[in-house]
This record gives sequence, C-alpha cells and structure tokens, in this order.
Amino acid sequence: MLRKRFQPRKALMPLLIVSVFTMIFSGMQAYAFDTTATVSASYTFFMDQTDDVNDGVISYDDTPHNRWTAYESPNASDWVQTDFGSAVTRSSADIYLYGDGGGIKAPTGYNVQYWNGTTWTDAAAQSKSPAAPTANQINKVTFTSVSASKFRVVFTHQAGSKSGVTEISYGTDSSSEPPTTPPSSELQGTSSASYTFSSDSAAQANDGIISYNDSPRNRWTSYQSPNSTDWLQTDLNTASNVTQAEIYLFSDGGGVKTPASYKVQYWNGTVWTDAANQAKSPAAPTGNQVNTVTFTPVTTSKLRVVFTPQSGSSSGVTEINYFGTTGGTGTPGNYPQYQLSVVSPSYGASINGSITIKFYAPGMKNVWARSWHQPDTANPNPNGYDSWFARVTPDESGYGEVTFPANQFPHGPISVVLSSWDSAEGNPNFTHSDNCYLQLHNEGGVTWKQGIPSAPAQASGMSVLFQDDFSGPLSASRTGAGATYATSKPDAPNGTEFGEAIFADYGGANNPFAILGNQYLRIRASKAPAGTVDPMGWNRTYTGGLLSSVRTDGTGIAATYGYFEARILMPAGKGTWPAFWLMSQNSISQGVPSTAEIDTVEAYGQDPSGACQAKHWWSGSPEMHDTHCSSSSFAFGDNASVWHIYGTKITPTDTIYYIDNVEVWRHATFEQAKTPMYFMINLALGGGWPIDLERYNNQVDMFVDYVRVFQ
Repeated sequence: MLRKRFQPRKALMPLLIVSVFTMIFSGMQAYAFDTTATVSASYTFFMDQTDDVNDGVISYDDTPHNRWTAYESPNASDWVQTDFGSAVTRSSADIYLYGDGGGIKAPTGYNVQYWNGTTWTDAAAQSKSPAAPTANQINKVTFTSVSASKFRVVFTHQAGSKSGVTEISYGTDSSSEPPTTPPSSELQGTSSASYTFSSDSAAQANDGIISYNDSPRNRWTSYQSPNSTDWLQTDLNTASNVTQAEIYLFSDGGGVKTPASYKVQYWNGTVWTDAANQAKSPAAPTGNQVNTVTFTPVTTSKLRVVFTPQSGSSSGVTEINYFGTTGGTGTPGNYPQYQLSVVSPSYGASINGSITIKFYAPGMKNVWARSWHQPDTANPNPNGYDSWFARVTPDESGYGEVTFPANQFPHGPISVVLSSWDSAEGNPNFTHSDNCYLQLHNEGGVTWKQGIPSAPAQASGMSVLFQDDFSGPLSASRTGAGATYATSKPDAPNGTEFGEAIFADYGGANNPFAILGNQYLRIRASKAPAGTVDPMGWNRTYTGGLLSSVRTDGTGIAATYGYFEARILMPAGKGTWPAFWLMSQNSISQGVPSTAEIDTVEAYGQDPSGACQAKHWWSGSPEMHDTHCSSSSFAFGDNASVWHIYGTKITPTDTIYYIDNVEVWRHATFEQAKTPMYFMINLALGGGWPIDLERYNNQVDMFVDYVRVFQ
C-alpha cells in the first residue's frame, strides 16, 4: 500500500482488533444527527475523507475503512468542522476517536467550538467522558446549549503522531431515536419443489450454503424426476419488490447437468407469470457458478425458477437468492435517491446488436448515456471519442430507458456511462449528479485496437522477452507450478495475499478469471458465496484475482532494465483497487531481505479519473517510498470508460512511467530496481478505502487485452 499505516502489499498480517470497543463498534451503524450537514477540515490525508465523519458508519479497522485523519499534516493542531447550513441548537458531541497505534493516535486534547457569527468560540462548560481522549471508542462531550450554524472540534496532536476520527455527531443531552435500519436487500423465504431427489433437499437451496461438491453436500436436484420440467419455489415472508435472482447451478457432469434453459416466474395472485425482460449472465446456463438474472421489478410473495433439463439428465442448484426490498410497491422509492441504478442488462452481461438499458434514478431529471467510440469521418482522432449517444428524462418514478446501438461501437469489453443530474437538460444549476459505469462484453461491434500493436518508441533497441494476448486458455495455478502464472503474490512458499478480497484460484469454485472470445482476460471481483473460507484467516467476504509472472519458487518471467506494458480497462466502484506492478525477483529466488516495488499503475475505483504510480524499496538501504497520483494523466477518457496502455521503462539511471505512450512521471532508478523485475496484474479491493459495490450488485471486472515485456 502507499503508506505504512495502511496494509502495505509487503505487510501480510491483518490489522488486529486490540480494544473491546473496536469489537463493539467496528462497522456498526451509528445514529448521526448530522448526515445532511457538510464537513470540512483544516487538513485531510489523501487516502481519507471528511465525508466519512458524518455518514453514520463507525469503524476502527479497514472493514470498512471509514475515517478522517490528519496523517502527514504539517500542523500542531487540526480541526474538523460541521456546517449545518442554518442555526441549530446543540449541547453535546459524540466523537469516535480513531487510532492505529502508529502514525494515528488519540490527541493530547480536543476542544469543541462554535461559530458565533464573527469568530470561533469555545463551547462553555465542556464535560468530557472519558476525561482523557481515548482512541477507538466514543468520547462524549456535553456543554452549555448553544445555537449556531457551524461547530468544530479542534484536535491537538500528540508529538510524532496525528489525530483521527471515524464519526462526529452533535446532539442534545436527550437525543431522539435513531432512524430505522432499511431492510436487507437479500430476501428470506421458504423453499419447495415440484420434485426432489431423496438424498437432496429443497430447503438447502436457501440456507446460505453454496457447495459444488460433497463436502458438504448441500443442494436440491431433480435427479430421477419423471417430469419434463421442474421448478424450485421460494415463498417470501412478505410481499416484496423483487428485481434480481442469483441461481447457483449445480452439475456433476453425469445425471445432473446444467439445464438446457431456465426462467424466473412470480405469482401475480392468480397465476404464475414469467418475469418480464429477463437478462441473464452468463447468457447460457452455466454449471457450478452463479447465474444472475435481472428483470423488471415485480411485487410478489412467491417466486420460482422453472428448469428445462438437458436430454437424459436432471437439473440442480445449491442456492437461489432473490434481491429486492420487503413491503415493496414496485415504485423507485426502493432505489437510492439521486443515484442511477441499472435494472437491465445485468452488469458484466454479454450483448450483441442494439440493447435496451433500463434504470431507475429517483430524484434525477436528466440522464445521458455515453460510451467510447472508434474514430469515424466526423471524429477522426485516432484515440476515438466519447459518444453521448442517447438522452432521456426519467418519469416521475425515476424510471427510464435508453437504446445502446452496440453494433456501432467497439467489439469486446466496453463501458456505458450513465450520467444523471437533478436539473433539467440545459439547466446548469444542479445540486446532485451521478455516474454509473455499466460494464458489458460486446460480442458484436467494430474491431478496433484489438491485439498486440507494434513496439512503442520507448522500447526501441529492445526485444520482446514475453507477451500474452490471451488468445487461448489461461495457464495459471496458485503457486505457478506447471503453469505460466501464479495466482497469488509469490513471496511465500505457498503464495500470499493482500487487500480485502481473497485471490481465488484459477479453475476453483470461485474462479475469478475468464478468457472472453479468445481475445481478452477478465478478472472479476465479487461477493464471496456464503461458506467461503479465507485462506489467510482474515475473514474477507469478497474474491478477486491476481496473476504473477514469477512463481513461488522464484522462476518465471523477469527482466533487467526492461519495458513492461499492458492494455487495460479498469472497473469503477468504491473500494476497487486494480493494479499493474513490478517487484524484484531476487527477493524470492535469492532470499534478498529487501524488495523493490514499482507500481506502473494503481487505480482507485471511487475516482476513475485518477491514476497513481509509485516506487517502494521495502527494507531497502535506505527504505524509500514515493507516490505520484494525478487526475490529469489521461489525454482522453478515464480508466474505467476506455482502454489505456500502461507502461514502465527501467534504465540504469531512470525509471519512467507512461500512459498511452506519454510519459507521466520519472525518478532515479534505485539499486534493487536494477535487478530482474517481474510483473503482477491484479484486481484487489480495499487499498485503504471502504468497499461499497452494492450499486454494481457486488460484481466488477478488470479487462486486459495484452501484457508484454521487452528487454
């Protein structure tokens, strides 16, 4: 990672929970009186956010990472201000101080102030509990009631460290009840079936356990059924507004196989009816993985999936989950206000020809759909252009549709960006805006910039040492044994990991890798199925993927004074952490205690306009760390809307970083970077940021066109 106070890639142990208060409060929802107020600070570390101080989430670790800190501040004291916009009466503050025991510690003191219209004034008669500031728990302050539009807390830092908070809530001594927690998005119910094999159980289809083998055996199948079709029904506990189903199809390759087809139906009060506009991913039923179906929202208390088996076999599932909200009426009140939520097609779906994109955007009055287009006569720029191809005004419920003519856009993985505003077209005075990145795989479309191009100028005088355009099956194993790539960070005998997503194995139950059309590598990060075991023992709940060109035994592809390059389309989404980076081979092959790390690109999905490059010499002589982040590194598009080429050239004197063959940063080459370097490509989660992928149904993809190494 970029700073020692976060989990570096070199540091493999998870953060420890060292306080009983951490166990009580970490990740809990807090009642914050100020969630509509505006928060600012005298200084904020670039990996933290002032908005986290009044979002109602209290977390003292990185799951989620949710805090403000003054780490690296030049000031002896710093303040965090809450602006209510108009006068409010307050007589208390709940301050949830954060400390990591290193660069962030409880302050030596803090003081609540209010704006009297002219100057900042100390709140009178402040009484604090506990008396001394204490990290990783609530610090409560009461004071003489005062009416003001702005309050702030001034922190006096301990010597050698800075202060941090995960939440600040102002109130009165007798606070009102907290708001009601919204219902869970995963709906609960009871299962039944038209037929169930004697060794299986319909109830096991909604018990939260996903298993594609016999340890444990947990599934429903219609094995030996006399029927031409069979259904598996879920009776919900109450009428609900349902928009999606996740069907974990089971296949043993013998008597139970992936069905020829399936469909979702709902009970309309009289008859079973097919859910409208079913969009399935994958498009064809696929065994031993999740099959996601989105459809036009329906309000019902019963749903079922009808399976048509292959000839001579039966169907089976290990789990079916439905998603929506209880007590729904089919209105967009079930979707977040001022956020665009795609209903269809599903994220990551394969498409061909023109498709209809359906969405809800409550509160929004104007939506534009755009996607990156190849050059044409009107727009001859060789890099293509951002085509704003459709506009729509959502109806009163927030519902809208646009048609995407995919056949007119580039073939392969592509993003459609749906931008929305709460002001009408032509009115620049908006308060809320939003961008939703819909990732799709265009199986048709126009061939453009596909495959490995000629060598760039920065590789002049070098020869190709290695290249992979992913035109055939992926060769990968966890340690790299018998394969081209390792799927774990290779600096441990059995591989190791970092971040908040399990690096799942190629070919395993949670395989994150796929080759699309013998042309592109897809690395997927998604919510781990219930029962997934974290091999590191960190209790992570997502899976992602990593490919390393060096194996855990130290053998593999590495170059001295080389040029490393990959063409990548990255995901958006809060907490996504895609990267293309290099490390020193001799740290593994020769047991050198220090490690050189060169980050060709590190991206953070909450800001697709940005890109970071970094150098690290872990345990070096001297240890060094330097990071270059910019939101102006792209000459066109951003990292999630269009493909970009990322490269690093290492010479005896300089290390030079490129985006689309344009230099964006350079620094002197330090000693260990002058040794053979290997590359890794990964889609991780976390990186010091909280993870929130709900809007993308907890699934995002990183696509790679090719990777190559010159020497």
